[in-house]
Amino acid sequence: MRQSRFERKHRLAGDALARMLRGVVVMGLAALLVLGALQAVAQRFDQGLLWRIEGAGAAPSHLFGTIHLDDARVTALPAPVARALDGARSFTMEVALDSANLMQLASRMVYLDGRELPAVTGEALFGKLATHTTTLGIPSELARLFKPWAMALLLLMPAQKSADVLDNVLFRIAVERGKPVHQLESVDEQVGAFEGMPEADQVALLRLALEIRERMPRATGQLIGAYLKRDLGAMWRINEETSGDNPEAKRLNAIFTRRLLDERNLRMVERMQPQLKSGNAFVAVGALHLYGGNGVLAELERRGWRVTRVY
Repeated sequence: MRQSRFERKHRLAGDALARMLRGVVVMGLAALLVLGALQAVAQRFDQGLLWRIEGAGAAPSHLFGTIHLDDARVTALPAPVARALDGARSFTMEVALDSANLMQLASRMVYLDGRELPAVTGEALFGKLATHTTTLGIPSELARLFKPWAMALLLLMPAQKSADVLDNVLFRIAVERGKPVHQLESVDEQVGAFEGMPEADQVALLRLALEIRERMPRATGQLIGAYLKRDLGAMWRINEETSGDNPEAKRLNAIFTRRLLDERNLRMVERMQPQLKSGNAFVAVGALHLYGGNGVLAELERRGWRVTRVY
């Protein structure tokens, strides 16, 4: 049966995305908080990446804050982290970075209803994407199929190999050592953080991504430096410099903080309960999920768990 022009374009887009997503981390959504100007106020749990979680009569578990990058400086596991992972009964992460999840993400990033990106963004904004999509290895014809939030994500994420990203390094170690692997969210839930935004906000996100893209390598370097110092507060504050005083960035950041951190923190804490109650679990989430009064650590305390910094 002959394929329609739309079907051929969509298949090609899927193939291109499958290749590209080997170098883009599914779990990099929280990195988009660099768009916003966050308040540099003192918060609880502003220092430390590895925490012991105790309670419910269970053997102690560990919660580790990751950074969704493949930089060799962060993928070399510190001794306390390596020991905790090696001794754990199970491994839990935000979303497993397997081929099925990558392909599901790819299908959610493009329009399936016949619409195209220029009709949503306007030809002027789409035209500004041309140089950037070429750099990303996306032909203009295929770029037309992406949703605004998806194109913004691709513009902002650093080029990297997903197999070497810290989260996937941990995942691979756990699988190689025969540990049961659990995930806290589905791809649909993570994508929903973006698709639940009004389309106008998705377009605003894309416009802002174009504006700040050139500043992202420097911001990423600063985030790595703060991460290596285990300074969650500094990671949070670095965002101010990235977006400056842009009012639109501040507005979008309020949305991202709620949708990408606060709401997901509650969901992840709820879903890690079975593993914590079984004891001796190793749970890995993005480091910014640990930070502050609305973070995962604070929520675990509110639920009666005792949290103690290890590293």
